Amino acid sequence: METAGPSNREVDQARTQVEKKWRANAEKVAFAKGFPGRLTDWAAAEGKTVERVLSIGAARALLFSDGTFLIVAASEPEPAVLIAALLAARPLLERHHPKGYETLDRHISTDRELQRRARLENIMGAIRNNLPQIPELKEALRRFVRELEDREDKEG
Repeated sequence: METAGPSNREVDQARTQVEKKWRANAEKVAFAKGFPGRLTDWAAAEGKTVERVLSIGAARALLFSDGTFLIVAASEPEPAVLIAALLAARPLLERHHPKGYETLDRHISTDRELQRRARLENIMGAIRNNLPQIPELKEALRRFVRELEDREDKEG
């Protein structure tokens, strides 16, 4: 028995989840790059007192006593490094920029949730796309779900 491939609606839903994830990630990165208190050049740090230096991979985060900070890297820090630096610096910077951290937390949470949804859609899309070529996939999935449920019943 041949199963039809994914409908246009299903393909659009999967594409929409991925696009939402990308947009959320871009918003998170843009926010991190403009995070309150972030200095983008050495001249802006002149005369400031360094309170702490954090190592974030190959980069360094210089935290100044007034709540400003400078990320020092060979080039513009990758978004993951910048966000890791912001999270590592939280104990010292959050008192200066509580709303910034509140917004960053919201962006991170949204990004994680959309990533989870996009993964689900990718998995469902792979199943839909492969059902016509692998008829036994449907039964294998049923067995897999039954095994998971049986395991949960035994553990729970």
